[in-house]
Amino acid sequence: MASAPWNATFEAILRRGLPGLAQDKTPAADEPLETYGLDSLALIGIVSGLEAAFDISLAGEVVVPVHSLTAGQLWGIVSAAIQPAWDTTRSSNRRSQGPSPWAIA
Repeated sequence: MASAPWNATFEAILRRGLPGLAQDKTPAADEPLETYGLDSLALIGIVSGLEAAFDISLAGEVVVPVHSLTAGQLWGIVSAAIQPAWDTTRSSNRRSQGPSPWAIA
């Protein structure tokens, strides 16, 4: 079995919001998360958990419709939001920008 393209923290947070994902399975990167029971409320919980765990803001970044969002797409969004340690031009605390008004279609 190929390893997932994301890290263990991402997968642990993802699992909490996917009631239909068996514990012995890894979500397919290209399978809609709706297949595993994702709904808009669960997505809010997942996004909140990801923001806290990675100290990022995903405000306005999750714009893919819930019914077609995949783990691979979500990991891509998270990966893009993670600030590289060498990038000193961006704020070191992105969470101070206020609450995240997620765009969930």
